[in-house]
Amino acid sequence: MIRNEMLKYSQKKMTEAELRRMQLIQIELLAEFDALCRKHELSYIIASGTLLGAVRYGSFIPWDDDIDVEMLRSDYDKFCKIDKQEFREDTFFQTNKTDKHYPWLYGKLRRTGTQAVRLGQEHLKMHNGVFIDIFPRDGVPNLAVLRSVRGMLAAMSRKILYARVAWRTSETLFGTMGWGVVRLIPKQAAFGLAKLLSIAFNEKRCERVGCIGYHGKAEMNGFLKGWFTELMTLSFEGKQYYVPADWDGYLRYVYGDDYMTPPPPNHRNITSPLSSYSL
Repeated sequence: MIRNEMLKYSQKKMTEAELRRMQLIQIELLAEFDALCRKHELSYIIASGTLLGAVRYGSFIPWDDDIDVEMLRSDYDKFCKIDKQEFREDTFFQTNKTDKHYPWLYGKLRRTGTQAVRLGQEHLKMHNGVFIDIFPRDGVPNLAVLRSVRGMLAAMSRKILYARVAWRTSETLFGTMGWGVVRLIPKQAAFGLAKLLSIAFNEKRCERVGCIGYHGKAEMNGFLKGWFTELMTLSFEGKQYYVPADWDGYLRYVYGDDYMTPPPPNHRNITSPLSSYSL
């Protein structure tokens, strides 16, 4: 019954003009984020598809719908302490501490007065304005066994939180029941576990770093910390933003040696499908 109820939600297709409007809002948020980081002497990089777009086009990948930035945990924690009065009146910095309904282990900068509801997350009561993602990076140990333990515990914390979505979107009865049990574990258990991991594997004591709140082999194995400390700037949408000095090494690590080759047209998909939006 739950699964059938969710069938009423489907991806809402954006026109090119609407996609561009969303991108422009995200560009405003990124510029504000950059200004605050420079003011408070915090380091960050534009990352993932955002960095790829900067290198390929000097702008968004044409079909991309989000902006990603990454910071070492020490800088992220300082960003979290910036007084909300320093943000624009219509900007909301969302974490699990500023929004009690927010279930993720990384932050978002949101534009109040807009809406961008992720497909499958319609039931979450959190602030749903247009956003950019801000990912903190913690230490990843060199020792393989410790790396595996860290990866397992990080995955556990993510699954406890993701159960809030998965129990409604699972396509099988077994999945619905299993995720339904997992979602009974309090969110604070996942937040506490992630906190312990960030302390146990402090980024200042490690050569590699990864995001506890995001999955993937690259995250488990970690990224070179130098990609977050040795920086330069590249143009993105007409403004200079921080990137790894070795941006080529970063992009090869994430996307492979042919990262400059766009995918075929049938694979150029929106990465974060929405069921509803208001711009």
